[in-house]
Amino acid sequence: MITAIPMKDEHIASHFSKADSVLMINEQAEVVASFINPALTSGCDGKRKLVELIQAHGANRVIVRNIGQQLLSKLLNQQLEVFHAKNGRTEIAYFANEHLAECEPYLEASQGRPSTNHIAKQGKGGCCDHHHGESGCHGGHCDSHEHGDSDIELSETVHIKRCCQKKHSFLHHN
Repeated sequence: MITAIPMKDEHIASHFSKADSVLMINEQAEVVASFINPALTSGCDGKRKLVELIQAHGANRVIVRNIGQQLLSKLLNQQLEVFHAKNGRTEIAYFANEHLAECEPYLEASQGRPSTNHIAKQGKGGCCDHHHGESGCHGGHCDSHEHGDSDIELSETVHIKRCCQKKHSFLHHN
């Protein structure tokens, strides 16, 4: 089993996407890989690359202190186990254990922190592949959600794909 741990200095990073690097350890607590966090400098694209690197290094689970709902959703959608470490000073070797009694498993994106930045970006036209208008969730292909249901007409001028209704539920409250 390979465990990914976001690091800041010599400790678990307080926030997953703000970690300086990611350490990959095996069951014997041996470091099998580490890499610089691409999310530090590349915004949304960097977060996507961060998830890809974790997968490319064969991780089965990820340890976090704090993580946003959007990034937590991406990890869970990749079938990664995600655990909340309550103490940033926990010895790294502890996370090599098969059972992490001191860690809460994150099973749903709602267990992450709501992203005020994400909501603000959506209100201003979106970020990445989630733009309002002709592309993204509201007109084109939305590749980060499943499209099982039909689209929703919120008004004559606002059209939103059902897959993004929950993600953009703030539209209903304006």
